[in-house]
Amino acid sequence: MKSRDVLDRAAAFHGHLGPWLALGLKAGLYARRVVSRNPFCLKAVVHCPGRTPYTCFVDGVQVGSGCTLGKGNIRHIRAARGTWVEFTEKDTPGAGLKLELRPEVWTELHLTPAPNEAAVIRLGRTFYARPLSRLFIETRA
Repeated sequence: MKSRDVLDRAAAFHGHLGPWLALGLKAGLYARRVVSRNPFCLKAVVHCPGRTPYTCFVDGVQVGSGCTLGKGNIRHIRAARGTWVEFTEKDTPGAGLKLELRPEVWTELHLTPAPNEAAVIRLGRTFYARPLSRLFIETRA
């Protein structure tokens, strides 16, 4: 599926496209490639502040990974600061992936003005286009 199609699908699920949604989507898609392609075997635990725009990251993880509240294989834990997600495979305890938003990305998100919906969409596309290594610190267990 093309990047634009994936972003459009995520935006349709969430209600709009923005940077936090795009970051969660990117993390979820990566987990599907490296942890498990089967969304029934994948588990996600998302750590982020418990308010918007941070919780938009959770929706992106749901769309990208296939982990959903309905399947019961995603959890959100409120973090005071920072955003990260831990992915594991149900049948492989101890093996997993942690993606932590880089501090400089956190800072950039808070300093970049997005005065209208068009700017928020552009920002979402900009972050989605970046390589994963420029967005997240990756740790494998």
